[in-house]
Amino acid sequence: MLRITGGEFRGRLVRTPAGAGVTRPTQARLRQALFNSIQSWIPGARVLDLFSGSGALAFEALSRGAAHAVCVENHRQVISVLERNCEDLKLRRRVRILTLPVEQAWSKIVSEGPYDVVLADPPYAAGWERRLLEEAPWKELLSADAVVCLEWGSKKSESKELPDQVDGGFLVKIREKLYAESILTTYRHSESGGDSERSSEASQDESEESLSEDFE
Repeated sequence: MLRITGGEFRGRLVRTPAGAGVTRPTQARLRQALFNSIQSWIPGARVLDLFSGSGALAFEALSRGAAHAVCVENHRQVISVLERNCEDLKLRRRVRILTLPVEQAWSKIVSEGPYDVVLADPPYAAGWERRLLEEAPWKELLSADAVVCLEWGSKKSESKELPDQVDGGFLVKIREKLYAESILTTYRHSESGGDSERSSEASQDESEESLSEDFE
């Protein structure tokens, strides 16, 4: 089980699927670092959680003030756990679960948007970090000042680095941090040039993120 690290549901347990290799949940320190860096985007946000697994990232966002989350997950065993977590937290009205592979779900995902925050924690070894950046219909998915957060592996992923810009500058990298063998990369889209204070907040050093060890 995992614990939610902040907000309304801080400390509440989230079930994770049984069996090694079924999912790779984002650990507490990474989740807290991620949400500390994008907190100003969260209140009232519509969130998209790709490769949702247990739903820990979506629930973390909802706990911190997001309005609604769309979770995309296609593994039957994992979907059952995700649905039970929604029930335990009484979040069914705020969560939409799409039970399709990500690559087959784009039209439905777009119909539920646009999104203010996109969270993606794909399998490290499948090359998804590049596929998402290159194949996702970002111009149809995102609101005017959206943020996209991608977790990938420093050793197991196929990529050695991710681009500074995506789709001709539609997305711009504003933060990238290494945590053990995981990398958190954040992109921002803004039609009007962006909020410099938000970008500064997202790119702040780890030492300024007030990481707690309570949930390690």
